[in-house]
Amino acid sequence: MNLAKAQVALEDGFESGSFAAEWGRTAGVTIQTSGGARSTTNFASLTAHTASTGRELGARFDAVAPNGAKDFSVDFYFRTQNATQRRFNLHVSTSTSAIGSSGPSINLRYDATNGWAAFSTVWNSIPGLGSVAPGVWYRLRVSGQDWGTATARWAVDVSAAGGTNFVNSATNLTWFQNGTPTANPARFFVFTTVFGNSPGFDVDEVTASVTPPPPPVPPAIGLFSGIYPHLAITTAHQSESGIGAVVPWAGRLWAINYFAAGYNVDGVQHLWEIDDALNITGRGQPFYGGSIASRMIHDATGQLLIGPYFIDTNRNIRQIPINTVMPMHLSAVGKHLTDPNLVYFVGLAMERSMVDVSGSEATIPASKVTIQPKLSEVQSNLFGFTSHHGKGLYSGQGRIVYASNGQGTYNSTPPGVLMEWDGTGNTTNSWTLIRRAQFDEVTGPGGLHGATNPDDPIWALGWDQRSVLLMVRRAFDGWHTYRLPKGSYTHDAPSGWYVEWPRIRDVGLGGGDYLMNHHGIFYRFPSNFAPGRTAGLLPLSTFHKMIVDYAEWNGRIVMGCNDASYFSSPLAGRVHSNFLFVEQDQVDDYGGPPAGFGGVWLNETVTAGQPSDPLLVAGFQKRALHFAHATNVPIQFSIQTDAAGNGTWTTWKTVTVGTNGYAYELLPATFAAPWLRFAVDQTAPGVSVFMTCGSGARAPDPVLTASLASVAPGAPLSQGLLKVTTASDYPLQFAADVLDAAGQKVGGGLYVASVGPTNPIVLQKVNDAATDASLRTHAATKQDFHLDAASVFMTNSGVRFRLPRSNAAFDTATASGWRRGIREVVTERQLMNIHGTIYELPRDDSGGMRGIRPLTTHGRQLFDFTTWRGLLVISGNLTSATNDAHYVQSADGLVGLWFGNVDDLWRFGAPSGVGGPWKNSAVTKGVASDPYLMFGYERKELELSHSNAAPVTFTIEVDFAANNTWHRYGQFSVAPGQTLRHVFPDGYSAHWVRVKSDATTTATAQFTYGPYAPLITGAMMQPGGAMQITFTGSPGLPYTVRASSDLNLPLASWSSLATGTFTTNAAMFTDSSATNQPRRFYSISIP
Repeated sequence: MNLAKAQVALEDGFESGSFAAEWGRTAGVTIQTSGGARSTTNFASLTAHTASTGRELGARFDAVAPNGAKDFSVDFYFRTQNATQRRFNLHVSTSTSAIGSSGPSINLRYDATNGWAAFSTVWNSIPGLGSVAPGVWYRLRVSGQDWGTATARWAVDVSAAGGTNFVNSATNLTWFQNGTPTANPARFFVFTTVFGNSPGFDVDEVTASVTPPPPPVPPAIGLFSGIYPHLAITTAHQSESGIGAVVPWAGRLWAINYFAAGYNVDGVQHLWEIDDALNITGRGQPFYGGSIASRMIHDATGQLLIGPYFIDTNRNIRQIPINTVMPMHLSAVGKHLTDPNLVYFVGLAMERSMVDVSGSEATIPASKVTIQPKLSEVQSNLFGFTSHHGKGLYSGQGRIVYASNGQGTYNSTPPGVLMEWDGTGNTTNSWTLIRRAQFDEVTGPGGLHGATNPDDPIWALGWDQRSVLLMVRRAFDGWHTYRLPKGSYTHDAPSGWYVEWPRIRDVGLGGGDYLMNHHGIFYRFPSNFAPGRTAGLLPLSTFHKMIVDYAEWNGRIVMGCNDASYFSSPLAGRVHSNFLFVEQDQVDDYGGPPAGFGGVWLNETVTAGQPSDPLLVAGFQKRALHFAHATNVPIQFSIQTDAAGNGTWTTWKTVTVGTNGYAYELLPATFAAPWLRFAVDQTAPGVSVFMTCGSGARAPDPVLTASLASVAPGAPLSQGLLKVTTASDYPLQFAADVLDAAGQKVGGGLYVASVGPTNPIVLQKVNDAATDASLRTHAATKQDFHLDAASVFMTNSGVRFRLPRSNAAFDTATASGWRRGIREVVTERQLMNIHGTIYELPRDDSGGMRGIRPLTTHGRQLFDFTTWRGLLVISGNLTSATNDAHYVQSADGLVGLWFGNVDDLWRFGAPSGVGGPWKNSAVTKGVASDPYLMFGYERKELELSHSNAAPVTFTIEVDFAANNTWHRYGQFSVAPGQTLRHVFPDGYSAHWVRVKSDATTTATAQFTYGPYAPLITGAMMQPGGAMQITFTGSPGLPYTVRASSDLNLPLASWSSLATGTFTTNAAMFTDSSATNQPRRFYSISIP
């Protein structure tokens, strides 16, 4: 076995007093607390065989190797009893069914009469392994090599009594009882006392490691930024077509797609099977669907339960007729508390049912389905309210936990609920309310298999107005709450409609960590996360795409998405979605760097001395804490840290905030504590503690954007309108214009993009003047913004919001019209391409314009954009461009389109711009300016000036939580005829900023946003007279090194010595020509 490539599937010495989550076990397997191996305390004991039942303790290899283990080892200590019967028995199986003792491939035993033996038709003695004395610990290792191939074999190594080193071995064993290891990899191992009147035995220090088979080589078909166009899925009902669940099972990837709740009228295919060659096939009987996203691997029956389909290990499909037998939207499924053959289903409309999933009927009969009262009825009877939009269900710790995320408002009754039932009483009147808030995901370390240990923690994910909520239930003391930043406001809404199904799931990240997502941020989530073990939860990246479910498959992470819906997108064409493939080691490089906002209190009354919930601050490079209150005395806020994530809190700093005041605190870059919590010294109203955080910007990728034309005229290009058709194969229409170098139209026509039989995308011209004219009329662009001397501005819900300007070329329309401004390319959120910057725009019930965030300032033509087959498609490309990983040229060579992923936008360029609320503007004393965007930019500088003959004091106010609540950042007195420049501290940010003047005047308030200017950090004369200069800048940005002997010359007259790009935040240049200069001045600039 290649240990360098091995992955640990299980490691447990039982010293915690609990079985590791990876174990599967039956009753009668216990942890003993005295006399473990290697001088440890605890060990696991399997009690004796009784009658026809025995005891089993096993774990799966395919938890870390989903396709099974080619090479594996199980290394452990064992101790036998003083008996002649089968003292020790270990099985290894190739079965994908539940862990058990039936049908092993390796059946290894030891008894006092026959010694070591393996079964293959008959028992075969294994010589050379020595004898085993009862009551003494031995180390044993069973390893397999090349399983799933013709040369499959296995080996055994045994230590001396009480020893740790192996002294006896047997290798190249090929005795197999069942399962044909020559064709199938190993799936699990199990210690068992089921057979041979076993007296029982003990095990300790168990480590199971695997080397998974290499994943199949991805087929050589079109792949654009992780998206295969041919895998896109559509449906008949034109509401949406989200991919609700993706699960590897029985050598295939299975997925189910859904449409909007309430539209149970389509009766078409919703279950999909994908093989290693990425062939996608519809399976099962069509059904009348709805919002279907339930999935479970039901170990007790060896089935995948995905929506209404039950799939066995041979890919045979059984099905519940949910339009007749069990009419409900299958949001989630959970284990029954006591009966292994029963499961609970819950639905989006709060429906409930209990189903017997055993048996082999192709169609599940009504006799196996028990319809239960809706949970909304339970809530109304017990709690006096109803929630809606059922999302999550999980059973563990002897209880059922349920989550919903809708109903109610943010201004009065909170929407959503987390509630539980402990199995006592009945399922209608014995529920306990945990929290009123919007919750989606409920799971635990067992994931899709369900809880395997009664002491496993239960995790629940949700959110409120303040932050993302992570609640953890510990078996002995109940629920604990933690808070995490949001990455986006687009998911917020009382309805709960805009989050789909956030997940916590094992996708092979390594290190025992799972992948978690919520509100547009991916997190690395420790698989043992619980109170006292909270270190290691870290943000990885932020994203715009709507990701619904994900799984590890063939060495990559496959994500099911919800791409194109019709709710607020009249130009969407046919609804559809696709899968996204991400490399396991590149999640932290996906989309944008970690950034977001969230807090523990938001304009609320807080009791003195009462600590807040913990707030995650680790993993963000720049963190600004905002403190505010609304009482007429100063308030002291204590900042407490849990440095090790073990629940030990100490006070780090105290911040005093004056009467009705505001203050901020920037966490140092070296601040390493993962969690903060807060307390106030006096009970106070209007208290807020909120964090804005970021991590710089992604480095621009010039290869990614090579085909996209610059906004400034100078090269021929093609651009035009884009629209997906409503046909069943939904080709993409492109009403193209060809522009010359001066920006004038010189040609064009209608082109259609489709998925070709051999090429991934084919773009061809069609002669259809009527369709061309219709497209140019119905998909025409318009000016979605306004512009004055101060800035760009837009109006939403009667409020005028101001945004930065970029290149002046965006001031005017092109020969084809205005560039597309606002369009939905991800379901239930929009992109806003305004004056060279692309923003994420929430729907109005998620905050609308007030909740925008910039993704990129691109400087490109980007005439139109849309989503097609899960791809972001952009028109506005150079006609000189040639086919590459993103550009597809038309068959006639005259036009082309850019194809990629919407989250490629983070690499188009860092957000930047100039503007503000005033520029030589008439200003009235005490009247606040329009709000101007601040969030999402790095360096921030403000210039203030006025026309009065006396000094004017300007007040800068900030809205840090995007909720129209304003606090004084600072006041600046500006002398007549002077311009005051203020650079905001590095890391400081709010969402919006506005300005007030203490005098009526003509004033200017202009902000400059962008990357930090490069800085020369050192200069040293080298031997021979060369000058070596070191300098810093933002990674990915270009730089120019210039020099001059005359400091008074304008920079344009200095000599350019070198150009380059910051690959890190530091660079170096050596000027060899300095030897000829009596003196020289140097400048580093961008670009």
